[in-house]
Amino acid sequence: MTPPPTVEILAIGNELLRGEILDTNTQWLCRLVTARGGRVGRVTLLADVETEIAAAVSAAIERGVAVLFTSGGLGPTDDDLTLAAVARGAGVELVLNEQARAMVRASYDDFHARGIIAEPGLNPFREKMARLPAGAEPLVNPVGTAPGVFLRAGGTAIISLPGVPPELEAIVSRTLAPFLDRTFGSGASA
Repeated sequence: MTPPPTVEILAIGNELLRGEILDTNTQWLCRLVTARGGRVGRVTLLADVETEIAAAVSAAIERGVAVLFTSGGLGPTDDDLTLAAVARGAGVELVLNEQARAMVRASYDDFHARGIIAEPGLNPFREKMARLPAGAEPLVNPVGTAPGVFLRAGGTAIISLPGVPPELEAIVSRTLAPFLDRTFGSGASA
């Protein structure tokens, strides 16, 4: 019998460690992975510290984890360091991804057209969300502005997701559905 794919989760955010926000993302991902027949082998809660996140990413790659999810830290602010840390942990540069840039612009333009935000388009803070690890592909965020990110590093698929639960869930359920099907099949927990 083939062992189930091993999954690890890095939940990132100072607000989680201060107890200001309940980490429902990890529970949701654990339930999803288990229901599909995967096995969550480790969950780590980390502060917004680039070196610590990078070390955790590197260690997961070294362990040969099949799938590493990160949640949180993809936004436009200075403390959103996850993608820089993933790049560092995977040993690649952080680069402007034109496809992600177009996605971020389109999201802000759409939110402006619907009267949700005052200013459309990009600015340096918003464009930060389009800086991805080299070789990564952006994942459509159907409900928010920060795209998810998919990167292969050795045998590990690294999937970086926003920390806002509806955004994380929408990216996983909609955009990542084909990847989940390939990785876990229809799966069922044992």
